[in-house]
Amino acid sequence: MRSTESDGLAAEAAAARTSSLDIHGLRIEADHRPDGIVLARVSGEVDLLSAPDLRAWIQEEVAPPSSLVLDLDGVGFLGSAGLSVLAELAERSIGQQLRWAIVASSRVVLRPLEATGLAAQMPVHPTPDDAVRSLAAEN
Repeated sequence: MRSTESDGLAAEAAAARTSSLDIHGLRIEADHRPDGIVLARVSGEVDLLSAPDLRAWIQEEVAPPSSLVLDLDGVGFLGSAGLSVLAELAERSIGQQLRWAIVASSRVVLRPLEATGLAAQMPVHPTPDDAVRSLAAEN
């Protein structure tokens, strides 16, 4: 039986260290993969109450040379405070040479990113596999 590239990504993720956060209507489940990529699945609401928790989690869990894939497909609301966290992450990625990507395919996330012009300034991908491949290709 022949395995696919997607099976390989799943196997790597399965061997990873995990971390999670569940606070203020925000949930983050992350796989810290052996290849240095942190795959973080975010769900719930990213609003004025929870955005500081997302910011703090990113600062604590992700540092260069690690890379971050922030999967926002489980987000039900992305407010201006959440957009601010993403804009700060974009700035941090330049200053600290942090490689990162966003996964977004839902209108709830894409619409505010596009309306503010942030989508054009951030590495946005439709699937986690696409985001991981883009970061792996940068190595």
